[in-house]
Amino acid sequence: MSKADQKDINEKKKGNKKKGFFRENIESILIAVALAFVLRIFVVEAFKIPTGSMAPTLLGQHKSVKCPNCAWKFKTNYSLNHVKCSNCFYKIRISDYRRRGGNRILVNKFIYDFGEPERWDVAVFKYPFNEVTCMSCGFSSSQSMMCEKCSNTIKKENYFKAKVNSIKGSFGVGQYHKVVCESCDEVGAILCSSCGATNVHVVRKNYIKRLIGLPDEKLQVVNGDIYINDKIERKPEKVQDALWVQVFNSNYPAKQDIVQNWDIKDEFWDVSTKQLHLELPEGVEQKSYITFKRLITDYNVYNNEEPDAVNGDIMIIFDVSASEDNGGISVILQENEKEIEAFVSTGTGKKKSYMKVNGSIVKNDAEVFIEPGKEYNIRFANVDNKVTLKINDAVVFSHIYDTDLSSLKDYTKFSELKFGGENTDAVFKNISIFRDVYYTDAGEWGTHKAIKIGNSEYFFLGDNSRNSNDSRFWKIVPESNMVGKAFMVFWPPSTIKYVR
Repeated sequence: MSKADQKDINEKKKGNKKKGFFRENIESILIAVALAFVLRIFVVEAFKIPTGSMAPTLLGQHKSVKCPNCAWKFKTNYSLNHVKCSNCFYKIRISDYRRRGGNRILVNKFIYDFGEPERWDVAVFKYPFNEVTCMSCGFSSSQSMMCEKCSNTIKKENYFKAKVNSIKGSFGVGQYHKVVCESCDEVGAILCSSCGATNVHVVRKNYIKRLIGLPDEKLQVVNGDIYINDKIERKPEKVQDALWVQVFNSNYPAKQDIVQNWDIKDEFWDVSTKQLHLELPEGVEQKSYITFKRLITDYNVYNNEEPDAVNGDIMIIFDVSASEDNGGISVILQENEKEIEAFVSTGTGKKKSYMKVNGSIVKNDAEVFIEPGKEYNIRFANVDNKVTLKINDAVVFSHIYDTDLSSLKDYTKFSELKFGGENTDAVFKNISIFRDVYYTDAGEWGTHKAIKIGNSEYFFLGDNSRNSNDSRFWKIVPESNMVGKAFMVFWPPSTIKYVR
């Protein structure tokens, strides 16, 4: 074999290797794209949050703001020009702040194929009412459409029952949407309710809300809480932790006092920028309390709207150290006529630790105490008619009251929070105060009167209750509209978290 022939053979081998390498890479890319496509359709899909109806759990387009008065950081609606800081009430001009995109989330699309949706899930579903746009006259509506057979308008509350069966033609060119009309039970085309044309474009939107009501339940929103079959429905701890809204943090003191935070009735308190020091005289039986003076409402800094309701579901967290072993630390929450007190003894002194409701002891334990000279974290919460006291993350007292709707006398008109000590000096710091999400009674369904949820139907609410288009306004979501459960925020990186 000549050298020329050998050279030709070698060049052919190299060419085949290059073609093989190129083909393998193309095949790998195509397989990856195909797998990603299959994954998106059947398993996991990414969604972008468009609005603030689920704030602060999930954010739509927004602005990240840092208060120039107290350095508190928060998120608010991108369309606002001014906003009031929720920590110090300083009015901030935010028109020059940069707009940020909505959270991007991952949704598990097959989870409901293997199990039933659960209450408090954050879920994606098809909006029950189609957006219908007439390509002939331009009329657009999500409120109504007409039936070709009987010309009746399909009512909004029954809109989802007009299911699209087939589509003929292409977008904007003789497009027919076949539906089953609930009025006449006939199959016909959707007509424009303005001009009667059949050349209409139908869009199904994805919505994301929190699942509140399940099939075959009676549901009512009362005083910010959820009642199922006339009994208050409590949130699981992980969900509740995600729904607390912080209203004050002592580690962000204001340079300029816009509102007064603390009300003191005696001379025993030394109030500095980041801590409160109680100094009681020695040898004298004495109690002293400091009161959080601000009214706790359903104000949401994301909306910057004036508050509409007083919120009695409150949590306070603080670190405390005491000096004497014959006294104790006390936290008192009052909602209307109900007063709830948690008392923690300092050392194994004269008094047992206890929890009282309207002066009557409901829990007490001599083994619960804090040692003088050591620092402890105290967490006291009253939410969904359950009171819990934690010391260093361990539950020491828990009490449930008034579980039936019939026991609710009135909406919360007054709430107050105070804490202090008895026969001891104490230092309180790292003080944070939170409120629970407050579901308002706006809308028609499940608010001023209960709603009965049908079989294979679900009731959804937005966490940002005062700025959410949800089941209170359009009733229910049929099971066939469910898409999947949101489980993670993956973008932007600073907000990566599991969705609770």
